[in-house]
Amino acid sequence: MIEHVRDVFCEPTRTQIVRALEIGALSVSELATALGHSETAISQHLRVLRHGGVVSPQRNGRNVYYSLTAEPVANAAVQALELVAQSA
Repeated sequence: MIEHVRDVFCEPTRTQIVRALEIGALSVSELATALGHSETAISQHLRVLRHGGVVSPQRNGRNVYYSLTAEPVANAAVQALELVAQSA
């Protein structure tokens, strides 16, 4: 689990994605627009987060929406981000 949480933190874009998804599910294009990155870059980061059990996809028509999972690694990532934000 710690390895997956570290994978979230070692890349700032992944941290931004997790923070954005705390509000609710978003599509790749919505994340790309919100974070100022290409859809290709966001998709690559989402793949890492998906394999780590942090996010899960759900198809709605042509769009795929990503949300945080209820798995322990996602919860640990969110809690760690909160601690970092509070100590800053």
